[in-house]
Amino acid sequence: MYDCAKLKDFTEKVMLDAGLNEKDSRDFADSLLFAQMRGIGSHGLTRLKTYYRRAKDGLVDAKAQPTIENDQPSLLLVDGQNGMGVASAMYAMDTCIDRAEKNGACFAAVKGGNHFGCAAYFALQAARKGMIGVAMANGPVAMAAIGGKDPVLGTNPLAIAIPAAGREPYVLDMATSVVARGKVALAAKEGREIPPSWGIDAEGHPTTDPNSVKCVLPFGGAKGYGIALAIEVLCSCLSGAKNGQTMGSFYDFSGKHQDSGFFVGALNAKGLLPEGAFELATAALFASIKDSPKAEGCEEIFIPGEIEQRNYKSAEKTGVKLSDAIVKEMQELAAECGLAFDCEK
Repeated sequence: MYDCAKLKDFTEKVMLDAGLNEKDSRDFADSLLFAQMRGIGSHGLTRLKTYYRRAKDGLVDAKAQPTIENDQPSLLLVDGQNGMGVASAMYAMDTCIDRAEKNGACFAAVKGGNHFGCAAYFALQAARKGMIGVAMANGPVAMAAIGGKDPVLGTNPLAIAIPAAGREPYVLDMATSVVARGKVALAAKEGREIPPSWGIDAEGHPTTDPNSVKCVLPFGGAKGYGIALAIEVLCSCLSGAKNGQTMGSFYDFSGKHQDSGFFVGALNAKGLLPEGAFELATAALFASIKDSPKAEGCEEIFIPGEIEQRNYKSAEKTGVKLSDAIVKEMQELAAECGLAFDCEK
């Protein structure tokens, strides 16, 4: 087992070596370990080496500072300036939260972005301030349309976080594909087969070989496809960022910028209801669902995000497991950065 505080400190130092400033390195490390500790390993340390390489090689501008290009009171256009995705998304969400305190709501479309990791991390920033938070992003094509066999959309994640009195927030964080593309990549890295429902090969046939996956599939058939396309519109057409068919890949080191798009926002319920009424209502609703009759074999009904939060709390105490493949990459990064990878519990 590996100590989460030590892993976070190690990650921060790696990104400082890549050229990020202290705040951006700290936010990045926090977001990466947030995913790892919640059990979302596909968006955790398995990606650190690529994030580091992209910043170190100048594919991502480690020193960039996002700017507001078009400013309406409750709708912003933010240019991430090809900076780290976490930094751009944090800036946009922090600005939305500040504006929502005054205006009741604020949303930001972001262009010039790069892969921002776990969408829930940003939505939760609003929920922790008593607001509803939303965060979504487009990505390079990886998913087929219904009836197609070529990738035309990214897995385009969506996160919504909702505060509730006396309990952890509701947190929905989902790819619009059956699974995130990163889970297929992680399975390939670790030499594991995948379920045949995850993706199709070049001929459009289901496959259990992660290395043969040409396209992942939308969740729920046409429903997932439709939601993915709506997210693409909000993240690229609204912001001026590239769409999934034209943007650069996270794993492309040829020199092409990603220029991905985000859409984030905060809704402040305080302007609609008396202080605390919204959080009490959501808590009561969630409790009624958890207390509803259970099907045979079900021990507990969960609210979205509850399992991940328990994973996080457990990881704080006991640490996290890392595969041999991930440990090897951490050791290689440590050697390159002149650090010691001494993170065991």
